[in-house]
Amino acid sequence: MTSPRSTALLDNISALLDHGDPWTTIGEEGVRALLEQLAPTTMGQAHLRRFLADANANWTTDADPNLPRQAQRLLRMLRERGISVALPLCSGCGRDQLLTQTLEDGRRVCNNCRDARYTRRCDGCEKIRVISHRIDGKSLCGTCRRQRPEAKETCIRCGHDRLVQNRTPDGPVCSQCAPGKIEPCVHCGHKRRVRVRFLGGATCEPCFNVIRRTRRPCPRCGTVGLVASVADDGTLACSTCTGVRSRFICADCGVEDVRNGKRCFPCLARIALDDLFAAGTSTRRQALEPLRQRLLRHPEPKSMARWPGRSASAKILREILTERIDLTHEALDQQASVQAVSLLRHALVDVGVLDPRDTAWVQFVAWIETFLEGHPEQMVRILGPFCRWHVPARTRLLIQRNGITDGTFVRARRICRIAAHFLADLDAQQLELKTASQHAVESYLDRHPRHFEPLAVFLRWASHSGAADRIHPVPSPYADPYTAYPIDTYRAWMRRFATDDTIPLRARICGLIAGITGRPITTIAGLTTASIIDDGDEMLLRLGTSPVQLPPPIPALIRRQLAAPRRWDTESTWMFPSRLRAGAHVHASRFAVDLQRLNCRVVGLRGAALLNLAATMPLAPLCDLTGMSSNVAARWQVVAASAYAHYPAIRI
Repeated sequence: MTSPRSTALLDNISALLDHGDPWTTIGEEGVRALLEQLAPTTMGQAHLRRFLADANANWTTDADPNLPRQAQRLLRMLRERGISVALPLCSGCGRDQLLTQTLEDGRRVCNNCRDARYTRRCDGCEKIRVISHRIDGKSLCGTCRRQRPEAKETCIRCGHDRLVQNRTPDGPVCSQCAPGKIEPCVHCGHKRRVRVRFLGGATCEPCFNVIRRTRRPCPRCGTVGLVASVADDGTLACSTCTGVRSRFICADCGVEDVRNGKRCFPCLARIALDDLFAAGTSTRRQALEPLRQRLLRHPEPKSMARWPGRSASAKILREILTERIDLTHEALDQQASVQAVSLLRHALVDVGVLDPRDTAWVQFVAWIETFLEGHPEQMVRILGPFCRWHVPARTRLLIQRNGITDGTFVRARRICRIAAHFLADLDAQQLELKTASQHAVESYLDRHPRHFEPLAVFLRWASHSGAADRIHPVPSPYADPYTAYPIDTYRAWMRRFATDDTIPLRARICGLIAGITGRPITTIAGLTTASIIDDGDEMLLRLGTSPVQLPPPIPALIRRQLAAPRRWDTESTWMFPSRLRAGAHVHASRFAVDLQRLNCRVVGLRGAALLNLAATMPLAPLCDLTGMSSNVAARWQVVAASAYAHYPAIRI
């Protein structure tokens, strides 16, 4: 059985026309258009009908402060049409604002005057808020009052202790069980609580949030934007196609966009950044203006609108703006939050406010001093020369030879830590490095086999410098084929990287390139657009001297990666730009984490690729493709039995 159609709209039209001018001048169709714009729902028309039933014909010129909100809005709509009306004035500020509140003495005021009267420090949360209740002599805001146990009562329908939405003769009813709140959603079909009705019918909360927060192509014109206006056939389209003024227009810029409150996120980001920079001195604001312009062009305005209030980097920037911190690399080095300083430093260097600096090297040297402070004095006598002189010199030589990667200083720090761990192990056995035997080294490596390579660096230095007389590094073994995936496992992983769309895009590209070229993930993370040669038909990747043609589907995946929106510099040449560090690429550890989540060992994947390449390629092209030295490449050819693999071809 269906409910009878509401006659509230027709009753309101008839009542207004009976009041005479200015309604008769507007006409029946004009009055209908005004009322439909004022109250698009039947419930809103019913509220207005209750007022018009007792109102006299002079209510448009009486300026009665007790007019309901809908009547006040209707008067404002008449004034916009050039019709002379008398709007009620606020008893507090004297302006013709919308009167929404009634004070204890009966005076009607606007929201601003109400807030000014009742806004003070809440005794519950200690924040400056509008006070809504006084309980036990304490002033509480609405949030604190709702959190008190006595604010909740047992709903007579569901039996849960919740805030009261309605009070019926039988008892309190919660918001979930209130009459008229639960209906099938016209968009998803689920029976849920109705959030709004102006989007084509009863709309639930999840569908409403998707509609007002999602930019998508309009089904009629294809323009990407908010699809949140109802067309003649009841479907959703953009406001341009429907010809209806959108309800999601920003109050500042007038653009229809995703909003938070009355403003869109680009305007909120602009306001937040203006407030942040307004606290600084004129000199610093002028110096940091390039950074402000870059932040205003940030492709994620929602994130930028919240960044000044909750980011540690923004707090440091505020200190720089107020000249409490100098605008230098040295001043940033003194800050405790390493990650926040690193992100801010990348942004300042990227916009040209700070000169580029080898920050990784400076931080490594500072780390050495901090690392040595936590060890006993007798250990520092040995570790000091090794960490302060030998490790930096060795690292500098490797950088000159192979270039700097994400793992350069990670390996240098690991060498220092494992050297300290080995000395602590000798001290636990009451042995000294000077007189310890080779048995101590072999015993330590039996218990810690993964420490072989870093420990060999320390033992080699100790033997050459005279710090140890009886120990020496264990000879380095050749490449171990058992670290590589079996050929069936290798092919299964390559097939999965090529076809599985559920794997993150950068993990698929990393796995395929590592599985084809045998390159480490540090090299893949540092690829740039200059390494890609794309003519539309085929794609070449330049890793060494000669470019390598990439097989499908790698070209398509790389084109998708390059077309993805950039968070910082839209002109960045990195193939994998960092989302946090401006002007830098994604750290190689992120690729390792992506592959570990898939239970894929990058060492096994590279090992299988290197065995395959070493068995089929001559030495010089193998070195150029994989980046290995000739000695290492020759060892891999021995492991892959390259000479035996070529023997039948030589005989033929």
